[in-house]
Amino acid sequence: MPTMVRVTRIRGFSFGSVRRALVLVVILCGTPPARGTAAEIGHPNDFCAQINALPPGGEVVLPPGEYRGPCTIRTSGLPGRPIVVRGQTPTQRPRIVYDGSRSNVIDVKADHVTIRGLAFGPTQANIDGIRIFGREGVIVEECEFSGLGGIAIVANHHSSHGLVVRRNVVRNSDATAMYFGCHDGVDCVAEALLIEGNYIHTVRAPDPQIGYGIQVKLNSWGVVRDNVVVATKGPGIMVYGAINAEHASLIEGNLTADSLRSSGIVAGGGPVTIRNNIATGNAVAGVGLEDYGRRGLLRGVIVVHNTLYGNDNGHFMVARDGGVDATVVNNALHGKGTGAIAVPSVPGLRLGGNVNCSRVACFVNPGDRDFSPLPGGPLIGAGVVPSEPWFPSFDFFGVRRMYPPSAGAVEIHGRPVRIGPKF
Repeated sequence: MPTMVRVTRIRGFSFGSVRRALVLVVILCGTPPARGTAAEIGHPNDFCAQINALPPGGEVVLPPGEYRGPCTIRTSGLPGRPIVVRGQTPTQRPRIVYDGSRSNVIDVKADHVTIRGLAFGPTQANIDGIRIFGREGVIVEECEFSGLGGIAIVANHHSSHGLVVRRNVVRNSDATAMYFGCHDGVDCVAEALLIEGNYIHTVRAPDPQIGYGIQVKLNSWGVVRDNVVVATKGPGIMVYGAINAEHASLIEGNLTADSLRSSGIVAGGGPVTIRNNIATGNAVAGVGLEDYGRRGLLRGVIVVHNTLYGNDNGHFMVARDGGVDATVVNNALHGKGTGAIAVPSVPGLRLGGNVNCSRVACFVNPGDRDFSPLPGGPLIGAGVVPSEPWFPSFDFFGVRRMYPPSAGAVEIHGRPVRIGPKF
């Protein structure tokens, strides 16, 4: 039976003839429709109705311009045939405008929905950009959020699986930028997350809010990779761990810098592997382990091949008042304060191959954020030889590790890390 796919291109500010108000339904045999066959329909502020009229596999394509929100997406796609809402021109994202206080800009109350290449903000206090109620197959990618009074992307209503949030930009937020799962870890969990390649700059949440960059709540888990998180109020990245020891998280290849009040990366529990990250200029530590709520979840924690530089109160910190089961190896460590890599009275902390750079030159040009190992310096070949599957085969920049590896996130001479999207 032929597959019916509708591609709707909404014309931003030109209403034209009746011909432009027709919906073109292209009947194909399982292949995507050609972009040239898209119909131009309706008033630009009717884009939400057009989304909810799509069949599985259909698209709404928005040219540059402003579109009046809010919008609740209630129509679901199917696996492999999502509902897609996207901007037509990646360099000129269409902006969804909402200045009210009774709704979020977009609520996704559907499954298998992809939102790509849109712009959001500013919004009033506590008004979110995209709030996700869907349970599976939701993707938010290449969107821009600026001046939001609420969370840019949040999923904390229903348990979800496989949520993908990648290559988005969040600037000048008055609330935590990204929030996944429920606080108690019971009402909802976000499983198999992929939070990848996002750029977050400046989170200034009012007191008593913490103001995280990326927050993964209790019992939620997944991959947080290749994000750049700068100038948050609270932690740049925080995961709370999972009671189920099989639900492991991976925090890899991120840059966290200049947190005003906290550490760059905080783990409130495990299992979690924290590897190939760079954390610099944060108010507390580069990486902190905290037994959040004294739940005893700091087990299965791996901290390997990170560069922690110039953090005010130390490079690595671990809570003193609770048990810990953690392996900390092959890290390059530099701290402004007196914090130590380990507290001797804390049992269960296994160390090896770490290099303390607080009193010896280790990096090519750390003032310019070039954390490449200094040629002939103490990082070269200083790491413990890989023997576990969690040892990374590549470094922060995707360069293959040597044998024995260098300590830190950068294996050989690379380049300065930049404040901006990683790729």
